Amino acid sequence: MASAKRDIRHIIDSFSDDLIEIAQDIAREHVERAVADWQAKNQKLLAKKSVQDEKALRNQRALERIERVAERRREREERKAAERALRMEQHALASSGEQTGKKPRARRGGLLADAQAKKEPAPPPLFVHKRRRDGEIQQLKRTDDEPGTSANSNGSPSSTLTESNAAGSVPEQLGLGF
Repeated sequence: MASAKRDIRHIIDSFSDDLIEIAQDIAREHVERAVADWQAKNQKLLAKKSVQDEKALRNQRALERIERVAERRREREERKAAERALRMEQHALASSGEQTGKKPRARRGGLLADAQAKKEPAPPPLFVHKRRRDGEIQQLKRTDDEPGTSANSNGSPSSTLTESNAAGSVPEQLGLGF
């Protein structure tokens, strides 16, 4: 009789294990179906949320990049300011040394600088040609009546060019290679 009771308990236990597995499978199917239904209903919401998460991540990376660039710029400006202060200090020391016995240097020197400083302002440029109504091009020449011819008649390049162009020959300066 003990063996019969044991066999019956064994059958009941295996039957209950089978029922538990069946119940778990049914519950799992219900949960999966509910999740699938919820995802189908809220698919747009999930897509928006994932897009927003991606945007937030991109914005965070962009902010970090901007902060790094700004920090590098600040460091560069501080370095430049320090170099500038050092140069100013060296210049101040050098200028105090120059005042003791050295002659101050000119920033620009030479014959060209002196010639440009003494040169009178040139008259407004003259049109090279004008077109008539019928399409023909007419050369313009400077006359003695116009102001500014006396300043350019002393051999300046603009007067020699206009005079030589009027005569049809190559200007003297161009012929010499200047």
